[in-house]
Amino acid sequence: MKNIINDANIPKKQRAAEMSRAKSIVNIIKEPVVVVDKDGSIIEANSEFYSTFQLQRNNDFEFGLKNIPLFQELNQVLENKQRGKHGITDLNISLELPNEGKKNFLINAGLLDPQGNSLDFILISFNEVDVKPVGKRNEKNDLENFHDIFSQAPAMICILRGPEHIFELANDNYFQLVGNREILGKTVREALPEIENQGFFEMLDNVYNSGETFTGSELPIKLYVGKQELKNSFLDFVYQPILDASNEVDGIFVHAVDVTEKVMARKKLEESENELRKLVDTVPAIIWITRPDGQNHYLNKNWFEYTGQIESESKDFGWLKAVHPDDEKRIRETFTKANNNQEDFTISFRLRNWEGTYRWVLDSGSPNYSAEGEYEGMIGTVVDVHEEKVKEQLIKEKEHRIRSVIKEADVATALYTGREMTIEIANDAMIELWGKDHSVVGKTLREALPELEGQPFHDLLQEVYETGETYWGKEDPVDLMIDGKLQTGYFNFTYKVLRNEKGGIYGILNMAVDVTEMVKSRELLKESESRFKQLADLLPEKVANIDAHGNFVYFNQGWLDYTGLTAEELIEKGWMNYIHPHEKEDYFKNWQDSLKSGKEFEMEFRYLNKKNKYKWHLSRAEAVKDENGKIQMWICTATEIQKIKLEEKRKEDFLKMVSHELKTPITSIKGYVQLLLSLLKKEKEGEISGKPYEMYLERVDHQINRLTRLISEMLDLSRIEKNKLDLQKETFSLNSLIAETVQDINYTNTGHNIYITGDYECDVYGDKDRIGQVLINLVTNAIKYSPLNPDIEVRINKANESKVSVSVKDAGIGIGKESQKKIFKRFYRVDGNNEETYSGFGIGLYLANEIIQRHSGSLRVKSEMGKGSVFTFTLLEALED
Repeated sequence: MKNIINDANIPKKQRAAEMSRAKSIVNIIKEPVVVVDKDGSIIEANSEFYSTFQLQRNNDFEFGLKNIPLFQELNQVLENKQRGKHGITDLNISLELPNEGKKNFLINAGLLDPQGNSLDFILISFNEVDVKPVGKRNEKNDLENFHDIFSQAPAMICILRGPEHIFELANDNYFQLVGNREILGKTVREALPEIENQGFFEMLDNVYNSGETFTGSELPIKLYVGKQELKNSFLDFVYQPILDASNEVDGIFVHAVDVTEKVMARKKLEESENELRKLVDTVPAIIWITRPDGQNHYLNKNWFEYTGQIESESKDFGWLKAVHPDDEKRIRETFTKANNNQEDFTISFRLRNWEGTYRWVLDSGSPNYSAEGEYEGMIGTVVDVHEEKVKEQLIKEKEHRIRSVIKEADVATALYTGREMTIEIANDAMIELWGKDHSVVGKTLREALPELEGQPFHDLLQEVYETGETYWGKEDPVDLMIDGKLQTGYFNFTYKVLRNEKGGIYGILNMAVDVTEMVKSRELLKESESRFKQLADLLPEKVANIDAHGNFVYFNQGWLDYTGLTAEELIEKGWMNYIHPHEKEDYFKNWQDSLKSGKEFEMEFRYLNKKNKYKWHLSRAEAVKDENGKIQMWICTATEIQKIKLEEKRKEDFLKMVSHELKTPITSIKGYVQLLLSLLKKEKEGEISGKPYEMYLERVDHQINRLTRLISEMLDLSRIEKNKLDLQKETFSLNSLIAETVQDINYTNTGHNIYITGDYECDVYGDKDRIGQVLINLVTNAIKYSPLNPDIEVRINKANESKVSVSVKDAGIGIGKESQKKIFKRFYRVDGNNEETYSGFGIGLYLANEIIQRHSGSLRVKSEMGKGSVFTFTLLEALED
């Protein structure tokens, strides 16, 4: 039996099916039955077989039929008889039973598969009979025994006779399968017409004609279980040919098992897995699952879209082919260790994307267990972190460069971190300056240099750390303990903050130059001191030296950075060529006067930079003279004042605009007042009888309102700049505010049709007057910029779960794309052909935007030239009590 089971040439599925069928057959038969292989080894036997022949299952099962003395005669007969399709029918053999003497048995034997295409299992049945002629056999008892077998069988069994496959016998389970129809005596085609075109008729015909057994596994079948109701089932079944006395097929034995529940459960599981895969594919990340041995079991579609791999390439450990070669060993070892230890892991590595570019990803995995606690493999995600990784590397490189620069710098340099000012790095020059050794690195400045207590440096460092402002020390005295003595030195030094990638301060860079000797020798080096003092006092952004004849001999780095030239190139080209043409003549005249007279030079003019743009500078030059007053050289500085100039221009433009805007309503008021005075005079003289005062007074009132609004906007602008714009918040109906505002505007602007749409109603919490101010601004702007189309729509909508939006739509001149980017900036005005029609400070929308932002809302515009504009602001709805 062991050799049969382990035969590598027999398909596993077929072997299991044959073994199952053999077991099913012997267990439903009451008479002794045994199944042996072609070598006589016992494959299966029922309990009746062991009890009848007084055999032990565990012991005799291992040897086989031919090794049991009781069956020597039977074995001889089996060897002499022709086997295969012919088999043995009603062979009468006398067997000597222990303690019972001789008994006669009718032996029937045949192959489970008569063609011998599978396992060559032989079914042998023993039917005890009295010692009578074979022809005297009690066929009635045999038939009763056979019917008992049929009725008690747990499977669905029937017998079909003849080439038409007429139902001869069927057990209750088979009748239930076919809906308890009357099938006996009918052909299969007559009894079960619905299985036409399902393949079963052809299977039966083939078994009958060929004599070969057919085994079906989980085959689907549709049968009527009611009048018009078709039921889908799945069956495991065997069509076994039945041989007559002449070894010819005269029928088919059908043995079937309903496996519908098993199949449906598996299909449901597969559907659930498919649904889960679809769901996993929607997750914006790469998800993977492995088997317990670590090989790839599943990758969602994001993997294939990201890497460009196809499914066959990623099987088993194929996914490693997309990993950077330098990272493959590391990721394999990390994953293998985590899988073997069934533990979490996280690792970053470079993964090739579909474009062939390697990008950094973060892979995180955890062990996956079944409901029974069995380890099923790992499950995890892969996330692209390339930008973060590159940024991290840049930070490390920056830190490395800082360390390298500090260590290699000729200037004494140290880096302090944290508020405690821990000495992170100090180069040899700084260590020597302090008079200490490298053991001070890692200590706080207070611990390393206790002699600084009582001196101002700890407070200076804290101030720089808190404010972020660089401190420049010039010839500051410092008392340091050097060689066991407290010595005073003078230093030029800087405390400059260092910031991380988020802008936070994490340390201070200290660079120092020992100028002790220079300070001490100041009296002896007056000329050098004078030059140094002038340079130190000016500390300009851009510095140049000019000899006594007016020739430039030196430009500092500021000039080189500004012009994009080297010092040699700048000297060769001459800086006169970088002065704006409008100021070049005045500059030359003034500079020549200074050269001749030795007087200080000062002038504002524009310099050309490396981007080919002119920027305003304040240029100063001072002569350095010897003791006799002779000019030795000129020190020239240039300070950029472009922003100051722009601010002056802005203020100038603003004053012009304010003057114009205020002058217009005042002029109108003055005109109407003069007209009214004239009318009053004429009325007294009797020249006019009517009194058109009301119309003119309304116009005066309109101009006064306009003037009031301009002044109000200016005050609001001032409050915003000082952050003193107070909001009187309350809960109010936004719909009522909109209705009241539109009604008021319609009353004073009869030339436009302003209407409200949208049926959403809500309350908001905010400053009602300020929100009304925003709405008035948007509607009056719509009126102003749509003179030809009178329709203006105000719409209220639900924006999202917690916000409401209000839109003002017109069909006016529209706003260009460039203007849309700037329209909410202070003092910005949309260009118009008619200055009077489109007048204004350019602060209305700026104020509206500030008010809405202070209500945690937003204001946006959507517009197209010639088609109108839509301004929309959103507000938070008031929370319900």
